[in-house]
Amino acid sequence: MKKLLLVLAVLAVMGTRSFAQRLDKERGRLAYTQLPLTPLPEDITKYWVNIDLGYIFAGDSKTETLNKIKDAATISHLEKTMDEGVELLVRLETYYKSEVVFSTVEKKEKRDDKEVNVTYYFVTFDYKYPLYFEVKLPGEMEALKSGFSNNSNNMVNYRSADFKTSKERNDWWNANYKTLQSKLRTSLLNTNVGNLKNTLEDLYSYGKNTNYTEFVAVKKFKKFEYPDLDLALEKVKAGIAEISEDDIVFNEKFTANMEEAIVIWEKALEESDPENKKTRINEKVTEAIYNNLALTYVLMSDFEKADETIAIAEEKLGKKAIDNYIKTFLSDRRTRFAANEGRIPTSYPAP
Repeated sequence: MKKLLLVLAVLAVMGTRSFAQRLDKERGRLAYTQLPLTPLPEDITKYWVNIDLGYIFAGDSKTETLNKIKDAATISHLEKTMDEGVELLVRLETYYKSEVVFSTVEKKEKRDDKEVNVTYYFVTFDYKYPLYFEVKLPGEMEALKSGFSNNSNNMVNYRSADFKTSKERNDWWNANYKTLQSKLRTSLLNTNVGNLKNTLEDLYSYGKNTNYTEFVAVKKFKKFEYPDLDLALEKVKAGIAEISEDDIVFNEKFTANMEEAIVIWEKALEESDPENKKTRINEKVTEAIYNNLALTYVLMSDFEKADETIAIAEEKLGKKAIDNYIKTFLSDRRTRFAANEGRIPTSYPAP
């Protein structure tokens, strides 16, 4: 009897799997120009950089440090000058480390089938390398934007590895103190400078951006075939191939291809039957089509249709029907278009 039940269970699983269509996910790279989140006044065409360095420790390269900051302090679509336009003030403050604490910790471990308390020795301290910046419009006293990149005025905690004896810990500390501090300064500087560059690009620049796209077709499955969804995917590929990295609003050829794909997907949804796993457009395929539609409307900057598609999908299939990356892409693109309303070029630089 047990064997019979086991066989029936296996057959049930196999039957379920046999009706599980395999999705053909086409993941691509999308290169385009991203609108700034905080566009500068249209008459602003230039900027300059004012750098103030704190104490640079011996062994750290002042030239290298300065070059890192210069590379980060950029508004890519503006002309860089010596003293005209928007002022980018960047101040690297002196690296700070708190007092070192030589500590111990007890851990329970098994020794000869007994649980014992074992003492370990370690070093800990706090440190920071503050990188402050201001963005000032010409003739203005108040900064348009200011703050510490990457919250770099906040302390970061360092904790060494655990050592079996205080001597091992102290010997390690004495041998590695200088090189450790140098590594921490370099690492934190790189992180803070990278954050500054991304912040300026994100807020003020018409920056070249890359994102990924994922559209879905369905592999041939038993008696069902999907030439319509294959054709829609080909239309998508052709549309995305029309996008240039300078494009902000994607062109008419892109739109024409995507509209043809939309017609195909909408037609397929007329067959949708999420309750029936054995139908051609079952729940899995229905969900894939709604994701395709939502992403397409985001790319077409039709945010109302994207919202409508997501709402329908979630009502029919549940709150997790649409991939989070599509929702994130929608939110970001919608915010940027709203911030630039009335002054959105089709591409940058303009042809």
